[in-house]
Amino acid sequence: MFRLNKKIIRVFTIATLLLGVISLLWLVYDYFLYKQLKPVILGFGELGSLEQMAEFVWLSYLFMFMVHIIAGITLLLHLRYFRVIRLINIIIILLGITSFLAVLSDWAILGDILKEYEAGWDTSGEWPILYILLGIHAVFLLLLTGIFAGVLRRLKVNDGEEMAVKKDEMVFTAAQYVGLICGIIGLVWTVFALVLSQRLPVSYYHMLATSILILIPYGLVVLYWFILKCKEKIGDWYDEKQSRDVYRSGFITLVVTIPVMLALYLVIHNDTLFTRGDYFWFPFLVFTSLTLFSVLTLIHYHET
Repeated sequence: MFRLNKKIIRVFTIATLLLGVISLLWLVYDYFLYKQLKPVILGFGELGSLEQMAEFVWLSYLFMFMVHIIAGITLLLHLRYFRVIRLINIIIILLGITSFLAVLSDWAILGDILKEYEAGWDTSGEWPILYILLGIHAVFLLLLTGIFAGVLRRLKVNDGEEMAVKKDEMVFTAAQYVGLICGIIGLVWTVFALVLSQRLPVSYYHMLATSILILIPYGLVVLYWFILKCKEKIGDWYDEKQSRDVYRSGFITLVVTIPVMLALYLVIHNDTLFTRGDYFWFPFLVFTSLTLFSVLTLIHYHET
């Protein structure tokens, strides 16, 4: 039996709320800097003083990267304390994962813009994507600050006794939602990369790095759950219903993925359809298995 201290919840919530507000201010800075940089870079002009100002953009994304990690930990603490997952929790998890991946995409796009600018190439195609990613960050951070402000009010009004969490069911459930979201994002990326590889080369290392990045949020949740359980015997990690749900979901996932992978094998090795893509099968297997397992576990979890 584990008793979660309300003071810890409050400290993490306030810290994340402050970091979220600072991140929003960083986004405002990035937006107005982009407005100044864009015409200069598109016209291949001299950056001048803008070059020094642009150095802070990299710092802002490093800061936002850390904010996403801290926000994820705080959300898990909220789930463990309040022991409920609402629609708004699922939405914030979805936006959080998307925004987290967008931070990494921002970094890559900014690097591409810099390289193409120095090489004298046109960068007009990258700027709309950069603004879209800024919008994703803004929506996530605004929603995050609003929810966390509500949590602080809730903690202030409700000064009841701390909740005892048995078997950490909310962390277990949150892991399935995160797995489902990461799995779907990974499947979309894998299929997109496979189709794109027919026209443009998609390197093995790019595919591997992107797949690992997509799995990071799920890996962090699982690691957090494992830390909570490491002092218990393996047989005590799940309660009876959780064990039954995991076994059923794992078996169905195994049975379903075999014909799916067989179909993918036949498609990839049909040269008339796909001439590239020999290294796409493993990420597809991982994300398919993760998606199926997560959604089946959630379905079984909600069954009486």
